[in-house]
Amino acid sequence: MTTLAHDTLPIGDLLADCTLGRVQSVGRMQVLPLLGDTVDAPTVTVPTDLWIGTSGYGTLTFVNHGPHVALVPCHLAVLVKRGAQDHAMPRAALVEPSGELAFDAAMCVQQTQPGLIPSGPQPLAVLPLTLRAAASASADADGYSRLWPAVQRFNASAGLAETGNLALFTKHYALELERFVAEFECEPDQVGAVVLLDGEIAGIERAPSRAYWSAMWAPLIRFCYGAEAIRHGLHDPADPPPSRTVLTLPGGDGAAAGDPYDVLAEALRAADAEEQRRAEVALGAGADQVVTTTGEAAHAGVTVGRAEGEGWVGAYAVGADRPIYASLTARSFGG
Repeated sequence: MTTLAHDTLPIGDLLADCTLGRVQSVGRMQVLPLLGDTVDAPTVTVPTDLWIGTSGYGTLTFVNHGPHVALVPCHLAVLVKRGAQDHAMPRAALVEPSGELAFDAAMCVQQTQPGLIPSGPQPLAVLPLTLRAAASASADADGYSRLWPAVQRFNASAGLAETGNLALFTKHYALELERFVAEFECEPDQVGAVVLLDGEIAGIERAPSRAYWSAMWAPLIRFCYGAEAIRHGLHDPADPPPSRTVLTLPGGDGAAAGDPYDVLAEALRAADAEEQRRAEVALGAGADQVVTTTGEAAHAGVTVGRAEGEGWVGAYAVGADRPIYASLTARSFGG
């Protein structure tokens, strides 16, 4: 897995050395934290330390001022407020220590906005879940406008104008997207998460370090998974969602003997335990599914590439002969 060759492996192998935290549930979304010790992993520059810009339509530039290799996350999106066209990555990439990368296969995601992004620190996002499979499918295609049709379909499916302007969605649902950041918390040792929507795994994310995860958590939960939860809810507004555990009190009518607070606390513990069990069962099934990894770049002992399977699409990275990064989303949420 450390070479630039094909390898086929179960998804669980990409989560080696991770343990599970307690599931967090809000509405139709659940987050199962992945905890890990990254002491022996190679040091990787976090994406928020990169200077990012565009030198032309379809070319994202990255400047790494740090002494360590930088890992550009899969499907990173740069959405700016200034008059410049937003861009996104079709895959993950590496930037050499104290080096620069001009990635000329990037995609514009703001059809109606001209202008280039000046290089500098940028607010980060990750493409909405629904767009990530389309982005990977077009990774080897030409044309900076190649994701516009998928963005048009995405906006239309969210009840908005059918335009290739992703900012239309992020501005329209800005308050709803921001709530996801407040509703889910990172644990101290967290390096990743399994994200479920209506009890089905929507994505599996693993970062090279706690600092990297902390930097990418808000972009992931807000733009990638939060956007899909909003879109999904528009088409299936079940309340409560079918995946959530119904709180059951002894006796059924509230007439159970004993202190009512103790009774309620026990019912809550039972519901939490059941939701934990369901999330772990879903992860167990997902971890057994197979992906093919294809190395695309290597530097300073870190290899990055694509990871794809019948039900999954995304990227992976290994370093020091161990998996350090995975970003996989389910194709079943493709539209």
